Amino acid sequence: MSNDSEELVPTGQPLFPLRAEEIVDNAFQNLDPKQAQEISRKAADEALRLEVERRKASLRTESAQHEIRNVIENADLLDQRGGDYKIDSTFETASGKTTVQITKAKSVTLMAVLAVVGVLLFLLAIVLIFNRH
Repeated sequence: MSNDSEELVPTGQPLFPLRAEEIVDNAFQNLDPKQAQEISRKAADEALRLEVERRKASLRTESAQHEIRNVIENADLLDQRGGDYKIDSTFETASGKTTVQITKAKSVTLMAVLAVVGVLLFLLAIVLIFNRH
C-alpha cells in the first residue's frame, strides 16, 4: 500500500504549478554570466524600441490634435462666410486613424417650404391671370 501512495506524488515536482513570475525568476537564476549578459542586451534593445515607438505615437497624437484644431478653425471661418460646406479629414493618431467630418447644409425643410411657397405663388399668379380674362 505504501508504494501506491508514493506513486501519486511525483518526486521533484511541486504540487501546484509555478506562477509566471516564478518561472522567469528561476530561469534567470539558472543563467550563466554570458547568457545573462545576452538577455540584458536584448532587454535593453527592446526597452529602447518600445520607448521610440511610444515617442512616435506621442508625436502622431500631438500632430493630429493640431491638425484637428486647424480643421475646426477652418470650419468656423466657413461658418462666418455663410453657405454650405463639407470637410472630411483623416488623421494618424497613436491608436490608429481618426476621421473628422464637418458638414453645414441648409435645412432640407427650409428648402422644401420655399419650394412649396414658390409653387403656390406661381399657381396664384396663373389663377389671377386667367381670372382677368
